[in-house]
Amino acid sequence: MFSLYTDRYQLSMLGAYLREGIASRRAVFELSMRKLPKARRFLVVAGIDRALRYLEGVRFTEDEISYLRESASLRDVMTDEMIEYLRSFRFRGRVFGLREGEVLMGGGPILRVEGTLAECQIVETFLLGVINHESKVASKAARVVLAARGRPVMEFGARRLDPLSAPSAARAAYIAGCIGTSCEEAGFRYGVPVSGTCAHSYMLAHVDDGEDGAFRAFAEAFPSGTSLLVDTWDTIRGTLRAAKAGPAVKAVRVDSGDLARLGPQIRSILDAAGRSDVKIIGSDDMDEYKINALLEAGAPYDTFGVGTAIVLSPDSPSFGAVYKLVEVDDRRGVAMPVAKRAPGKASYGGAKAMWRKMTKDKDGNAVAGEDFVALASEKPDGVALYVEHMRDGKRLSTANEKEATRDARSYAKEQLATLPAAQRVVALEETTPASEQYRVTISDAVRRLEKLDG
Repeated sequence: MFSLYTDRYQLSMLGAYLREGIASRRAVFELSMRKLPKARRFLVVAGIDRALRYLEGVRFTEDEISYLRESASLRDVMTDEMIEYLRSFRFRGRVFGLREGEVLMGGGPILRVEGTLAECQIVETFLLGVINHESKVASKAARVVLAARGRPVMEFGARRLDPLSAPSAARAAYIAGCIGTSCEEAGFRYGVPVSGTCAHSYMLAHVDDGEDGAFRAFAEAFPSGTSLLVDTWDTIRGTLRAAKAGPAVKAVRVDSGDLARLGPQIRSILDAAGRSDVKIIGSDDMDEYKINALLEAGAPYDTFGVGTAIVLSPDSPSFGAVYKLVEVDDRRGVAMPVAKRAPGKASYGGAKAMWRKMTKDKDGNAVAGEDFVALASEKPDGVALYVEHMRDGKRLSTANEKEATRDARSYAKEQLATLPAAQRVVALEETTPASEQYRVTISDAVRRLEKLDG
């Protein structure tokens, strides 16, 4: 299961490790963020539960092994030993790391993967893909939710990315604070609330009855409550018709035009028709900047629908988390710290973890914070952020996917609420004054570790 969701060089290295007789050496890899992406003041970590389920279930099938045996570039290393290794492959290591839904203000290790050199190497690609993807979506969604100032935000970006990625994107957005999604598979698999109205094609299909007839028919189909899309032809006329479509209409959505101008007009029409109970949903390529501008202008939107901006995160489309070997046993069985020192891409060796310390005012509100990256053997002041996720290749949590999603959402809500006020205020700014930056400190013990030159 998912064994070939990897890069070729992982398997090339596996073959070489087996040939050298070092595949079973104990190793520690860390999945880390070197620094925040340029357009981000914080991150919301997501994808951990899916990563752990992958580690627990990854297997090579006979068909997959046959495919690898036929690969010209692997022919030299596809020995009987390699084939038997793949047949019996299981991840049997340990995983420590941040909880899903954690908020990060800077770089640092997200997960620490411990096991044999070979098993930790093989899983790199899948782990990076999952954490990068879901954390990217969750972090963007959190910004959008913050910009909405307590108004609900729906995610509906399934049609903007690979359909197989849509459920996990919806899950990540839900963890970060969106109230739901349009993606049915996300509801089925992860328990994310699903909702949606009709498309413009529904109104266009009513060539005999027009928009009036389409609205009445749709409202009659959903007497317990629905929303109507009012901008198929003319938004003002559409709103007038929606206001008369009956008590089942609970909201109207506008998806085009000058939303700042249309919002007050729509509200006035609904109120004048005695439908002050009907909510207004704004969409049309929304992101945190457009939402913020609308609310600053006083536009009376009650809910926002956001698709492309959340699932594709165009202002920060790649998060750049990395997966590096930080410790490995030598031939004597002694654990040796190792680190990359390439300019601009340097890393720190040694098995590490993270701690946090918050400074609060007299009312208990966070005003500043500091994260510590230290060796796993250290005990800095502050709250330990790492937990043990997996032991002997088995997840320690018994939560199913729906329960894990709800737990991560609750935890993210708690952590976002602890953001220092300055971080929330500047969440939409391109730059953050140095005085308002959240500190990330690397311990002296980590800095003292010297790399082993090749």
